[in-house]
Amino acid sequence: MSKPANIFRILQLSDLHTGILDFQLGYCLDKRFFGRLNQATMRQRRLTLDRISAFARLQRELEADFTVCTGDLTSIGSEAEFLHCEELLKEVLENAGEAFAFVPGNHDAYVRRNRPALAAAFRRLNGGKIELDMLPAVRRVGAVEFILLNAARPCAIWLSTGELSDAVWEKLDYILSSRESDVKARVLVCHFPMCDHLAKPLSWRTKLMGYERLVEWAKQGRFDAMLTGHVHYPFVHHIGGSQALAVGAGSLTIYQSCAQIDIDTSTGHITARNHFL
Repeated sequence: MSKPANIFRILQLSDLHTGILDFQLGYCLDKRFFGRLNQATMRQRRLTLDRISAFARLQRELEADFTVCTGDLTSIGSEAEFLHCEELLKEVLENAGEAFAFVPGNHDAYVRRNRPALAAAFRRLNGGKIELDMLPAVRRVGAVEFILLNAARPCAIWLSTGELSDAVWEKLDYILSSRESDVKARVLVCHFPMCDHLAKPLSWRTKLMGYERLVEWAKQGRFDAMLTGHVHYPFVHHIGGSQALAVGAGSLTIYQSCAQIDIDTSTGHITARNHFL
């Protein structure tokens, strides 16, 4: 059945964790040692990379208008890992063309010395139109406004938290303070969610610092949906009792999950569901 003409359809994937099993002496000096150890002993054997091809088929079958990736493409954010992942995503990227957006996850921003690799990958995946340091940034596609956020930063070995600087909060507040009359839906895109798949707050080790502010803004109707990763099991729920939807795609390669978000461009009504591939 063909997609209705008034539906703008987003497909979301996240948390691929497509690391490579190299090991360098420099890894012993920082958090990358533990990232490689975790990948080699636990995560690598759980990954089902063929689900990336299944997602590409879903893009075509569902006639996706836009594709969003909410981060954690890599294990430790190295240049080699980003290039490896982009090769795995080749069919997905070809399907999407310019209608693709990526925001980083905590694994993509694992250590400071890898930031140039992240910035370059971010530029490539966003079509060369947006630089990492420009976030938060607005990307308008027809009647839908995407606001891309980067809360990923290097942090201590025992933490996987996200954080926005005061300047970023101020810029985001300004962006959300008004909206063009012909914008039917405003969608935040960020790796870090406000809650987990059970709609419970995340732990101090994994949460987005200051997420309560986003909950209040959702209640005020300042945005209509937030697409996130980080939590590997997928979910769809309303934010803090508001009409705004929180959509977590889950991990495509661990739980074989992704998300579909349909926006009625005549009314702005948003529906979302998870797919298991």
